[in-house]
Amino acid sequence: MPRFPVMPAKGTLEKSITLHGALFFLVQGAILVAVSLAYRMGWQRPGLFFAISAGYHAGLTALLLHRKADFHLEGTPAPLVRVNLSNTLTLGRLSAIPTILFLIIQASSYPIMPVLLPLMVLVFATDTLDGMVARRRHEITYVGRYLDSSSDYLMIITVSIIFFYYDLIPLWFFILVSCRFVFFALGMVALALREGKPEPLSTFLGKASIFALMVLYVMEIAGLFGVPWIGNDLVVRIVEYAVALIVAVSMVDKAIFLRRRFQEAAHRQERIPPASGSA
Repeated sequence: MPRFPVMPAKGTLEKSITLHGALFFLVQGAILVAVSLAYRMGWQRPGLFFAISAGYHAGLTALLLHRKADFHLEGTPAPLVRVNLSNTLTLGRLSAIPTILFLIIQASSYPIMPVLLPLMVLVFATDTLDGMVARRRHEITYVGRYLDSSSDYLMIITVSIIFFYYDLIPLWFFILVSCRFVFFALGMVALALREGKPEPLSTFLGKASIFALMVLYVMEIAGLFGVPWIGNDLVVRIVEYAVALIVAVSMVDKAIFLRRRFQEAAHRQERIPPASGSA
């Protein structure tokens, strides 16, 4: 008898997306509850962030369900049966943003470094790990690439705002980082309006600047709690200037990248012959 390819059951991917959203919300909620009980924080602030986390995860899940067509391996039109491992790692990083925000805010009042520092290191490590897993397992997806970029941007912007509010980074550094991400975000919006659906590509210097910022922010937290060496004020300031240089160079790199993409879009439009009108 001829064998036909097995098609995924209807709704399987939707169930996987929904399950991921629910499980990640429960994990982050468990962290919030555990930290609140361990450090006797009361219920008002943890309750507020629990509600924020619920809305955040509901919105993220709804967005992924709306964009379920993007859950396919590159080069193949067939949708995934379920969310793959590399996308799970990326979603885990996105899921942790409200929790990290909550912990950083509480760090000025409670000695939560034993929780905050390992969590930040673990979450930041997934930025490298998800890409490695995707390449080695040959499971690179369109949704994975733009979720990876989105999670990086949201994480860095959120932490930068909180760090600036608590005077952990100087004004000039905050302005530099903000300009870097706002500049590229506006450029990609303009490119999307021109191309319709630009590919979420990244550059080496772009990824290097993200990695450098993540390392610096872990060191800033370590300095807040007086961790030897990596939290030393002089070491942190030296690294801060080095990271600022990387971010500044990456801005030039992004400008070149966007200019090239706009030129390519213009050339494609020039090759398309205009529609001929009928007499």
